[in-house]
Amino acid sequence: MKLEIIAKDIEDIILLNKSNADRIEFCSNLEIGGLTPSYEDIKKAGEISKIPVNIMLRPTDRDFFYSESEFKTMLEDLKYIKTTNVEGIVVGIITPEGEINIQRMKEIMKNKGNKKVTFHKAFDHVKDFKKSIDILYSLGVDTVLTSCGEKIDLNIKDIKDIKDMKKIIVMAGGGVNESNIKQLSHVSDEIHVGTAVRFENSWNQPIIISKVNEFKKVLEKKENPNS
Repeated sequence: MKLEIIAKDIEDIILLNKSNADRIEFCSNLEIGGLTPSYEDIKKAGEISKIPVNIMLRPTDRDFFYSESEFKTMLEDLKYIKTTNVEGIVVGIITPEGEINIQRMKEIMKNKGNKKVTFHKAFDHVKDFKKSIDILYSLGVDTVLTSCGEKIDLNIKDIKDIKDMKKIIVMAGGGVNESNIKQLSHVSDEIHVGTAVRFENSWNQPIIISKVNEFKKVLEKKENPNS
């Protein structure tokens, strides 16, 4: 079972390459939810990381609707990301009414090249989780990253329900910690961790490699209960 960890800079990526993490989500400005990193950092991440890296494609922390100019920026950023060695992008576009923005997501999928696509936690804000999974599946999205609402511990059933649809990979994230990772590993396909592997659970503090490895060990035990 794969473990994805959030990196906020190149130093984090270097550190995570010494851990047992399976994949990295790379964002800047994590204190406001994560934005697209600089082109220089995206290029470097693709060059130095042996672990697959997915890049956040998000120009503003205001919402997940985006103006015309913001969406144009996203397509420009995607055009650049396609020229690098990173594995994929992390993106989420919805409407103010809580629906997947099908037209804009079609544009993203049309322009993604060979990059994998994870639909991020904008998914937490959709009105109908199952309907939205069907839409993402029809668009060809690989993975959805979600806590199915504000507090992941209250949404175990919803996460399990969309996983049981067996349409796309369901990665549980947003509030994963030592106390709930085992339970979440049974209702999702992959696990995504942020501040729980940092000193003082703070974005301003470094990643603790031993914590990353502890989380990975829990997932390995789930896969091989007798080991």
